[in-house]
Amino acid sequence: MNDLDRRTDPPTPEDLADGFDAFYKETRDRLLLQTFALTGDLNASRSAVRDAFVVAWHHWRKLSRSELAEAQVRPRAWRNASRRTTAKPWGRSKNLDATSRATLAALSALTHRQRSALILTQLAAVNLPDMAREIGLPVESAERELQAGAARFATQPDVPEDVSIHTALAGLARVTESASWPRATIIRRAGAARHRAHTVVGVTAALTVFLGAGVAVGDAAGVRPTLDRAPLPEAASSQAPTAQVQLPDTALLTQEDVQAGLAGRPWTQGRTSDNSTGNGLVHHCQGSRYADPRGVAAWARIFRLTDTPRRFAQTAEASTNRRAAHRAYQRALGWFSACIPPDGTDVTKLPHTQLLSTAESADLGDEAAVFLLQATEPTAAHLVGVARTGSFVTITSMDTDVPAARADRQGVTNLLGTAVNRLCDLADGGKCAPSAPRLDDVSPYPVPRSSALLSTIDLPPVGAEYGFLVGTAARQVTANRGQARVLGCNTVTLQRSYDGARVKHNVFRNFVFVEGDLPTTVGLTQVAGSLPPARAQGFVAQLRRQIAACPESDASAGTEVTELVREDDAGSSLTAWRMETALPGDNSVQYDVAVVRVGTAVAELIYVGADGAQMTDADFVALARRASERLDGMPRYR
Repeated sequence: MNDLDRRTDPPTPEDLADGFDAFYKETRDRLLLQTFALTGDLNASRSAVRDAFVVAWHHWRKLSRSELAEAQVRPRAWRNASRRTTAKPWGRSKNLDATSRATLAALSALTHRQRSALILTQLAAVNLPDMAREIGLPVESAERELQAGAARFATQPDVPEDVSIHTALAGLARVTESASWPRATIIRRAGAARHRAHTVVGVTAALTVFLGAGVAVGDAAGVRPTLDRAPLPEAASSQAPTAQVQLPDTALLTQEDVQAGLAGRPWTQGRTSDNSTGNGLVHHCQGSRYADPRGVAAWARIFRLTDTPRRFAQTAEASTNRRAAHRAYQRALGWFSACIPPDGTDVTKLPHTQLLSTAESADLGDEAAVFLLQATEPTAAHLVGVARTGSFVTITSMDTDVPAARADRQGVTNLLGTAVNRLCDLADGGKCAPSAPRLDDVSPYPVPRSSALLSTIDLPPVGAEYGFLVGTAARQVTANRGQARVLGCNTVTLQRSYDGARVKHNVFRNFVFVEGDLPTTVGLTQVAGSLPPARAQGFVAQLRRQIAACPESDASAGTEVTELVREDDAGSSLTAWRMETALPGDNSVQYDVAVVRVGTAVAELIYVGADGAQMTDADFVALARRASERLDGMPRYR
């Protein structure tokens, strides 16, 4: 048999992929355990190991021929994790068992080299010479570091004397075994993208050197070739992703996803873009084109239900790291919790939007919230979900003409979970989501510049012919401004002082109609402040007594009082009334009054209506409840 007969065929792409997938599944848990022991930071360790495998696939044709492939991937994973763990990591994980916490505490007492030597010999089964080479020391010095680290670890106060170092370190698998991993195909796609990016950089550099040298070449006819017919590859998005963070459009929701999540007639998928053209405002109340203006990739995709106003949209953005993605998530929450139009917008030309509910989900990605909004002109309910997983933020929204009470909040939440699950498997993803994420209603998020007072987005639509109510700036109560007096009644006011105690954090805000010729008295006034606990309770009790006695206290005014709601518990109280007072000339004025208390904070509400601009009893009670939720943000009386 000659040499040609003994020569084996080169591996096919399928052989390489199968070999890498097996290597990935076999070694990833071991490398995560070692890296977690090194840093004490599970999130950074998982991300670092995953990215080390991305690089491994980039070089897999060479690595696959080595018997030491794991030993070549491990140093990169350790370096990645050490760079990403910038703060003290050892106290970060809150749900550790006592044994794991003690092991991490003992490891944290070691130097980095001592810890590396201990982990290499105890968890990676590396012999002494290789361990010395890996930590960059002569063998004798490395052995001293290992002995010093072992002695220091064993003498830590919470490490049991009868447990070996290997057993203690291996026990950290109780923490790492819960980590989820992206599919091997995701890792290979990210590695291929990294390879393409490196190729583009290399070709560009070579062309720069070649052309800069002034070399002139031509074909046989003397025609110089140009680059016009062979352009360099472009990134799929106008915000070109880096080699480390990839966001392919295949990670977006599909027509099948939307159809399965939102039952009904067939949905059709519209165009997919990087959202770089037009005004970039895909979702109702979206404040700017991107949640992360410095992000590395972005996509937008629209779906429509045929012959109806229903519309479902998704945007997804990739940030350079998880911290930047968290900031983008917070910015997106601000859009939908306030619905503040961009600067220079004529608010009189916009439909009124009311925030009906805010909910959070603890098991949907790393963080998630769902908003139910209702807009007028035309009346439409908007369900908006915002979620973050790792370095990715996605927003889903559904616009529908059904009443808000019938809007499919759980269906939209389930689709948000599906969107997260398409992103969490990417190379820089985070937590995934269950098939039916649980929602918990929460108080609305604070609105900028409105303190603990109501915001325009809290108000129900009233007086459509007069536009809608818009709030003035919140201002401090003074001697001549900020009073909230109940017409036809002699009542206490939340101004300056009460029962000998100064009112602190005393602020007020007016809401007026933006259009129409209405009296200046029409609109909403809210006054809030903070009192000592007993005084706050006393203020509410006195105002209740005075309003109850109002019809008898001034019979000539002819005031009628109807109590709409009264609620009390240990830390809060709420009362709302509808009142009507007779005026000269057979006229009357109808208005609504409420007082709410949360701890030491108290607020009064008075809404004075007019023909065509009355607030229903149910809407006013709901507004008083929202005022109570907002009031929870006022500082305590000190």
